[in-house]
Amino acid sequence: MIYAKRVTITTILGVITGLLCYLGGVHAGIEFTTGLMLATIFNRTFIGFVIGISAIRIHYLLHGILIGALGSITMGVASIDQGLNGLMMITLFGMLWGLLIEGIATKGFKAEMRK
Repeated sequence: MIYAKRVTITTILGVITGLLCYLGGVHAGIEFTTGLMLATIFNRTFIGFVIGISAIRIHYLLHGILIGALGSITMGVASIDQGLNGLMMITLFGMLWGLLIEGIATKGFKAEMRK
């Protein structure tokens, strides 16, 4: 059984974190093409969705970090031409956003992980 409330909340939080990630990048001076902007927002939305549907049974905060890392590493590898800093920053921020999505969904909205 998929928990519809949880998937909806985590996906919406993914969209929000995607927008925040994009706006933070703009504030940091990153020049976003339309494709990079959409990829950034979609990537964080994807992380939120996967957090919502995942049945991995580990501590909820570790769960968010793990899904955030796994979901971000592909986008990080795509930026490797910018050097290792791009890979590390994208992956680390993915871990942070995953942690926040999971924490807010689980504790803030009481949308617990599947058991």
